[in-house]
Amino acid sequence: MSKKYFLLDKIVEQFDLISIHTSLDDFSLAYVLNKNLGASFKRVKENLNCNNSTFEIFLWENIKDGVNCSLISNKNIIESEIKIESHSLFNLSETKKVSLINSLSDVDYFIKIKQGVDLNHLMKVLNKLPQVILTYIVETEELKSKFNLIFD
Repeated sequence: MSKKYFLLDKIVEQFDLISIHTSLDDFSLAYVLNKNLGASFKRVKENLNCNNSTFEIFLWENIKDGVNCSLISNKNIIESEIKIESHSLFNLSETKKVSLINSLSDVDYFIKIKQGVDLNHLMKVLNKLPQVILTYIVETEELKSKFNLIFD
């Protein structure tokens, strides 16, 4: 009996996605969100590996209240040493900026909401934070690299 394989054109997982532009590093942003939202984002031990790079994840999960939300970094810098002839004075390293979602490479962080968080309330809180420059809701149907956000 032969095996049949079906390719899915659409991803079954539904979630809301908020982009955040800020100059804060990941731990500082998680702290600010925890303080102002009453959230409890905690660092996940294993990073998300994609595009030959690693991206940090903070998870806010509360089974009792039905909350499942993630804070995901979108930018990473990869440093690699360039092989230079021995006649040079300095050893230079090449840096490359990598994004989790290439079409949104200017975004610093994403908040992925699966359930339990009111999107309008979250946007109001984020817009009031002085550390956050810009936030907006991303249309997930239009993302080409939506598979990068599925890590559960």
